[in-house]
Amino acid sequence: MAQELQEQVKHALVDQSFRTDTLAQLAKDFQRCGLTLDSGDVDQLLSSIESCIKIVSNTQLQQLIYLIDIPESIFISLSRKETFHQELSEAILMREALKVYLRTKFREQ
Repeated sequence: MAQELQEQVKHALVDQSFRTDTLAQLAKDFQRCGLTLDSGDVDQLLSSIESCIKIVSNTQLQQLIYLIDIPESIFISLSRKETFHQELSEAILMREALKVYLRTKFREQ
């Protein structure tokens, strides 16, 4: 993701309404993979994502990554790290927030 766009998404995540929309997108995509994201609290998104992906099967995780559209190269790179679940949670959150951000921007035009 381009640095400027990434910064815009991070800035948008400060807004409570945007975080709520991002949580809804996360819950929708997790549900499509048969997973439940245990969070009604938008302030705990990262820890909720991390908790969920730690307990899923490899098949479910791969389905989720495909559905959310995390590039395989990023997934493989992260899988070699000790902080795999934490960094993958951040990548998932940013990708889902980007979907919400772009949808919002295109609606405004």
